[in-house]
Amino acid sequence: MPTNTQQRDRFDDVPRERHRVGAHRAENPRMRAGLIILWAAVAAVILFAVGVFLSLLWTDRISFGPEPTTPTVAESTAPTESIDTSYTVFILNAGPDPAQTDRAKSLVVGVGYAEDAVSTSEADQKDFQTSAVYFSDAADEGPARALAAALGISQVAQTDAYKPIDDSAGRQLTVVLGVDFGADAG
Repeated sequence: MPTNTQQRDRFDDVPRERHRVGAHRAENPRMRAGLIILWAAVAAVILFAVGVFLSLLWTDRISFGPEPTTPTVAESTAPTESIDTSYTVFILNAGPDPAQTDRAKSLVVGVGYAEDAVSTSEADQKDFQTSAVYFSDAADEGPARALAAALGISQVAQTDAYKPIDDSAGRQLTVVLGVDFGADAG
């Protein structure tokens, strides 16, 4: 019978406890797969939330400024007030005809407003259907109606959308010229 002539060494015996021996290392007890998966999930949720927020901000579905107010049409059976020329008048052309701005300014100056109290500008939108006179304070309704009557405009509304940025400019009435203002010019 052959005899085992090989010599035994310390690697022939399997140790009962796990400990580091030579190049063989036990798993690092601080690295857990569950913890890595948890951190990956948290990072994915944060990145998704930031992406949704930025896309809503980019598409103007959320904003951090004041919400624009919807103009409310003021209906009144009160008699037309007389023209109050202490107001400044801002004429905004939102119709397709650029010449209607000059025609409206001539009408406003013709009823008694000073030339330097009337300013004009072109709007980005050129298909505003109905012309209107806007005022920001309820006390300004009478003068706004008088100006609207002088221009042949039937719609008068209260809104803060056209309120002057500079309060030192005084009280202001805003005339938005629409497609209908140019149509009756003929």
